[in-house]
Amino acid sequence: MINIDFLKYLIEYSKTENLTKASRILHISQSALTRAMQKLEEYIEVPIFERRRNKLTLNTTGKEFVKNAQLVIDAEKNLKEKTVAFYNQMTNISIGTVAPGPMIKYGNLLYSILPNKTIFSKIENQENLIENLLNGTYDFIFVSSPVENELLNCEYVFSESLYITIPKTHFLAGIKDGVHFSEIDGQSFLVSNNLGIWDQIVTKNLPKSKMFTQLKSNLEELINSSTIPNFSTNTTIPLRSRINRVNIPILDDDATVKFYIVYKKQNKQKLKNLLKMIID
Repeated sequence: MINIDFLKYLIEYSKTENLTKASRILHISQSALTRAMQKLEEYIEVPIFERRRNKLTLNTTGKEFVKNAQLVIDAEKNLKEKTVAFYNQMTNISIGTVAPGPMIKYGNLLYSILPNKTIFSKIENQENLIENLLNGTYDFIFVSSPVENELLNCEYVFSESLYITIPKTHFLAGIKDGVHFSEIDGQSFLVSNNLGIWDQIVTKNLPKSKMFTQLKSNLEELINSSTIPNFSTNTTIPLRSRINRVNIPILDDDATVKFYIVYKKQNKQKLKNLLKMIID
């Protein structure tokens, strides 16, 4: 059986036909590289090198062999990638989203209806999400604006609204109806890292505010021990118990994001149980 690594060695050697340079690039000894070339020649049972004193060069047959060796390597790589992709399809499900909200809202549901799957999720911008859905990286995605593509289905799932969460002693704590971004611009806030589209919305609407970005693992402790305002949403508020804080809705249109689930039309049957449970 032919050794794939030996083929890779041969291709690297063919670029310069210099054993010293090739062995250095491959991080193997020159003698090991020479033995690999000999083994290949023994395997195919025809000469592929011209040997002169202190010089080894590929003959015409050898150069043709190099071309075909690249085809074998590409085929081996393709075989591995397709097998791994099939395995991942069977055992994993990958989800892309523009913000944490959809995975917070539907995380437990996904685990309950996909008990034998390992679930991966990642926050990216909408353009990247669509591209990676089309190339097979994601099984489905959550985006913040409708998507029109002949290969994809796009359906509305829910809306998420932003709140300012403040101590009861804060000067805004008595306001019940809500506030606008303009009324809180200039305040400092504790915020979680990697909030996706919410990062863009807050940066755009609160240009004078200072954001103290924290890892999610540290954020709760800091919120409970400080008087600095933070943000919540109608998705996260029911999951948190903050006796000493009040949640005030932000009234601007930008403070509400609509989420849509997008998936390939060909996968509708595969996702039917999920779609049935989450689409309003």
